[in-house]
Amino acid sequence: MAYASAASRRILARSEACPRKALAAAVAGGTSSYAALSRMIDRPDGYLARFVREGFPRALPADEHRRLALFFGLDDRALGVRDLWATK
Repeated sequence: MAYASAASRRILARSEACPRKALAAAVAGGTSSYAALSRMIDRPDGYLARFVREGFPRALPADEHRRLALFFGLDDRALGVRDLWATK
């Protein structure tokens, strides 16, 4: 299992709840590629790259998002899922 670097975790902790930006930061700070991560969640190689760069799909299914968060050693909110119950 790969983990996001300490610097990436600090960036992700400060970031807004944007799954695309958070995933891009996690990938940039780690050793995995979008293609490898897409295969890990049983999707075609370009799936996550297209999600980040083109905005399609509009959102990742919860189970895929959770698997990516676990892979990077992050919680769901750190990887861009908003806590709808939190106060601002």
